[in-house]
This record gives sequence, C-alpha cells and structure tokens, in this order.
Amino acid sequence: MKPIAEPDWSQAYGESAARLRRVAARSRLILSGFCACIDWLVTLDEIVPVLLASLDPDAVLLGRELLRRAEAGVGGELLSRSVETPPLADKLGSRRSLGGTAAQAAYTFAQLGAPVLMALQDRTKEQIALLHPDIMIAMEHGLVRAGVLPPQHARGKAPHIIVEYVRDRAVAGIVPPRSTRVIVRFADDGMDRDPYFVSASRSLAGDAACGILAGFNAIPADELEATLAEASEIAKSWRDAGLAVIHLELGDFPNRSHRQSVIDGLSGRFTSLGMNYNELFSLLPGPDSVHTKARYLAEILGVQRIAIHADDWALTMTRGDPWREQQALLAGCLLAASRAAHGKPIVPDAPPQGASFRLPHPAFAEEEGWYAVSCPAPWLPRPASTIGLGDTFVAGTMLMLGRAKDERGYPLTDLPAAVPDRR
Repeated sequence: MKPIAEPDWSQAYGESAARLRRVAARSRLILSGFCACIDWLVTLDEIVPVLLASLDPDAVLLGRELLRRAEAGVGGELLSRSVETPPLADKLGSRRSLGGTAAQAAYTFAQLGAPVLMALQDRTKEQIALLHPDIMIAMEHGLVRAGVLPPQHARGKAPHIIVEYVRDRAVAGIVPPRSTRVIVRFADDGMDRDPYFVSASRSLAGDAACGILAGFNAIPADELEATLAEASEIAKSWRDAGLAVIHLELGDFPNRSHRQSVIDGLSGRFTSLGMNYNELFSLLPGPDSVHTKARYLAEILGVQRIAIHADDWALTMTRGDPWREQQALLAGCLLAASRAAHGKPIVPDAPPQGASFRLPHPAFAEEEGWYAVSCPAPWLPRPASTIGLGDTFVAGTMLMLGRAKDERGYPLTDLPAAVPDRR
C-alpha cells in the first residue's frame, strides 16, 4: 500500500476534543441495540481469594481461570452457569455499573449531547437507574427520556461480574503484563427484545444518523437461529429505509461456530464491522498483517469498513473518506482513553495527561480503492479502569461517521457477501 503523511498526534487529539460537542449537536438520531445489563465491578484481588476459598469446586475453577487469564494478559468473556451469583456478590460488596455495548455506547452519545434511541427489554428500577437520563426509550405512544421512564415491576436479567486487573500489580503470585478486564456471565442473556424500539426504529431509520447492532455473542444456542432471523429483518428494514451506516460490533464469542453463525446470519445487513485485535486474530489466525486481514474480511463480507481497536492503536480499512475515518478513530480513541484515565465516561477537553503515543502502522495507506487509516490511542500504563473502553470507542467512531442534520447518507458498497467457515 502507498503510505500518506502522518499528522501531529498531540494537535490532532486537541482538535478532536474541541470538535466532539459540535458534532454531537449536529447529529441525527442514533439507533442502538440490542444489549443492556447490570454489571457488578470487582478487582482481581477482591474476587480471587473468595473463589479459591470456596467449598464449591466450580468457584475454585473460575478463580484459577481468572488467574490464568491475568497471567497471560487476556481479557474477554467467560460463561459460568454453575456458580451462584447473589452469594458471590454479597461477599464481594461489588459496585454496580451499566453494561452492554449498545447501552454503554448510548450513554456516551447522550453524555455528548447526541440524540440516541436505545432498545431496552429490562425496564426494572435498578436497570433504568444506570442509564443516562437523556437516552431515549420507545414506549407504546412515543419516545421518552430514560430519566422519566416509568419502571416495570418485573424480574431483570442476571447481572455480569466484571473482573479488572492492573498491569504489574501482583495477585496470588501472578503479575499481569497488561491492564484489562474479564466479563463473567452467569447466563446467556439473549437479545434485548423491545417491540416498541423495533417499531420506532423502523419508522425513524430513514432520517437517522446510524445504527448499532451488538450483543449477539450471548444468545442461547437453541435461540440463535430465530434471534438472528429477527435481528436480520430489523436491520434490513433500516437499510431499506435508507440508513447507510449500520455497525455490527462483534464481541468475544464462546466458540467459533457461534461467531460464524452470527456473521452468516447478519451478512448483507451491516455496512460496518468492529472488533478488537484479539477478536480479529481469533477470526483470521496466521501471520498476515492487520491490513491484509481487515481488507480480506471486508471484501468477503461486502462491507464499507472494518475497524480494529487495540490497547495503543486503532485501524480501519475503508472505502469511505479517509480524512473522516481518521476523525472517527481519533474521537473513539480519545473518549476511550479519557474513560480509562478517569474511571468513568467523561467529555474530554484534551487527551489524558501522561499518555504516550505509539503507532505500529502507517497513519494512511491506499491501494485499489481501499484506505488503511490508523492512529495511536493515548496509552496509559496504569488506567483507572478498563471497563467499557471498546464500547466507548464504538460510540466515538459512529458519532463521526453518522449523518449530521445537514448531510445525506453515504453510498453503500455492494460486494459478494459470504464468509468462509474457519472452524
């Protein structure tokens, strides 16, 4: 690929911070589905002693697996159906937080001042309390802000436990080489089924900024086919209405077969695909470069762009405007790094103090109608938190790529849509 000049990253991030609220104020409505939940937050040193001291052998196995992942510097997700959640949470004194890619992205949009409509199945008081009050929720007779949404007296989803560990901070003799988190699920959540959102999103998609699809890695196996058919039909209605940017965030899957089913089941419905570097490597193992893998996947799936995010860089392979794509990556990385630095979502004025910039790829490269666009993410050796960073990154990129109030949509690129089974 032919490289193009690299910008001044400090200046670029300063300009991105100044641009965020202006872009959010001009954004059309964003559609975000289909996953929201409650997370219980704990640190590795809080949970491991409890698990290893348990009389439940499954709890002990979970503790050992968390230590193994910490030693390898691996995050991702775990499903542990046999460990009882409430007793574990009572012993840990865990902190509650909003979970789910669609929900956390929606929180970021609302915090920035961009209009967002989110699918919400669990309308319990506990779940609603974690939402940003300006997120829009559909009801039978229209949209309401989450801040005034009446709760339902119903049983909510099983919470997740999010286990964080910090680089070079020893736990039980293990010294993690990087800071990250492990999501421990105790049940398959399934897709957030919100009929009011489905109806409203179909009528609003033609004038929307963009749409986000997420949460398909936590669908029960016996519901997978029907769920994907349902989600596919919803996304098709968005595309048929003229929504040009529909982003699928892949996530960490329990097995390759599940992941392949999701890709196949939603093929042709999304125009943008996102994942972290480990998820890309799991999908396409081998020595090929990130550029090569991303372009191969984009061409096979027939999507306009594929975005890859890592600890200290982000990259997109796109057929779109490379300058605008760079603004999207900068916004996503800035929001994620600022959340990491402060331990919560914030609207940044500048990149975090003490952050370093390292880019292992060319900032821009072009070949045969494809652009590879990269930027260094502001990297912190000891972040205050690693929770929700990928979801916050998604929000920043979609904010920049979605239609503004004075813009039309982008033309779609229609290529053959079939991905090889790499099981």
